[in-house]
Amino acid sequence: MPPVVRRLPAYEPPVGVAFVPRPRPRPAWVPVPEPPPPALDAARLIWVVLEVLDSRRPARVLREVAVPALVARLGRLVRVRTTRLVRAPRVCHPSRLVAEMSVTVRRDGRVVAVAARAEHRGGRWWLTVFSVLE
Repeated sequence: MPPVVRRLPAYEPPVGVAFVPRPRPRPAWVPVPEPPPPALDAARLIWVVLEVLDSRRPARVLREVAVPALVARLGRLVRVRTTRLVRAPRVCHPSRLVAEMSVTVRRDGRVVAVAARAEHRGGRWWLTVFSVLE
């Protein structure tokens, strides 16, 4: 069977009629997504500080996870007690290099809340704020 050839409709504008081309839509601007925050082990950071506060680790360990001002403040709060994590920490990233954490812990038979803030500097996470809400 031979191929069927059909005539195309006219695609030129009629003579004498002004042709106004339609503007093409502009592509929508899509912002470049922000890279994910660096890996953070929130439970380890909080647990190290709690072990120092409970006298199970030496206070010098704080220098590895906290900024100097926080180390000085936490060093004065050390006393003997027992602490256990009750739940996994909740972490919120207000910005890519900042993390705010909260966790509930059992301390001396009571459940208390712990709040902390960490900032990423020099390739590491450093605690800048740490508070036990009793």
